[in-house]
Amino acid sequence: MEELQFLVKPQAEDSYKIEAIKNETKVSWLYIPKIFMHYGRSSLTVGGIGGVFTPREHRGKGYSSSTIRYSLMWMKEKGYSILALFGIQEYYHRFKFAGFMGEHVVTISLRNASRIKSKEYEWEYSNDPSYKPREIARIYEELNSNKIARRVRNPDTWNGFRKGFSWQHSPKVLVINDNKEIIGYAAIERWPPPDEMIVAEINAKNHRRDVYRAIVKIIYDFAIHENKGIIKFYVPYNHPLVSTLLPYGIKVESEYLWSGGGMARIINLKKTLEEISEELSVRSSDLEGEISIITEEESVTLKVNKGNIRIIEGASSVNNIRINSGETAQMILGYRNPLEIISSVETHGEVGLLEKLFPMKTPYVWQPDRW
Repeated sequence: MEELQFLVKPQAEDSYKIEAIKNETKVSWLYIPKIFMHYGRSSLTVGGIGGVFTPREHRGKGYSSSTIRYSLMWMKEKGYSILALFGIQEYYHRFKFAGFMGEHVVTISLRNASRIKSKEYEWEYSNDPSYKPREIARIYEELNSNKIARRVRNPDTWNGFRKGFSWQHSPKVLVINDNKEIIGYAAIERWPPPDEMIVAEINAKNHRRDVYRAIVKIIYDFAIHENKGIIKFYVPYNHPLVSTLLPYGIKVESEYLWSGGGMARIINLKKTLEEISEELSVRSSDLEGEISIITEEESVTLKVNKGNIRIIEGASSVNNIRINSGETAQMILGYRNPLEIISSVETHGEVGLLEKLFPMKTPYVWQPDRW
């Protein structure tokens, strides 16, 4: 039986398509976009995996698994530091991926939203998903550049929203103006369910609460006009919008999947740590010590001396932790508390340094930035 062959085809925007070929027929494929994520004062080079597909007649034969394994090898050779995807449940954990973010939604009824009083600002509502990209990207970067796992949006090159909440279409764009300056925006789902108004992203300059109230009030008027019953905002649970709307009555829901949704794994631990070394230097300004992180594929030793970070290939410290590639991603991205991880894996010596280097955060990728 002829073995699978793999083709790597460059695509637009620094991405690639990997195809599995059997008997001159494409039997499975996926896409690899190159992504840059914020990590506090640093950033990460991320290999994304998306558009995984196998035609129905070729399913159940292991072609998708083979294509993914080949892609992991290819991305490691190409120097990616960490891999991330948004996948179906109960599948990607077999490739050492683990959840790195939760899903959060804030719901307000129109009855409760009707109580909101706000200053009236000028506003514009556009069908064009690339409306005012530079201004929106500037607000976004101001608020998200110091966060974890937010995708980088360069105001000079970002072209607007490619998707809303749904993968099938782009959103409409609402912007709020004050003296002709854009001070807030929202990406609103183009074709939501009949009773819902869905907001895939919302931000205001300096997280101004009066601007958030103004945006929500405008969206409330849209919802009334379209006979909706509720408004849903897809935002991190600790986003300032949540406390802004809390007095009016809201529901906040969070879900953390064991396998599925946003998942990540380390592909090159040393490179990952080197890329985030600036942020680690700040976190370790008053720390001294060393620890080796040992995964199933590699080991790296971190030596810390009051903000000076040395990253050495190999396990050279008596203080060490053995952890798989998915758990390592969860720890580095601040998804899981290092103390909780330490309690469930093999460790030797003093490993408390991990809690200071990798404190819990709120890693999150906004809905329009997903791949």
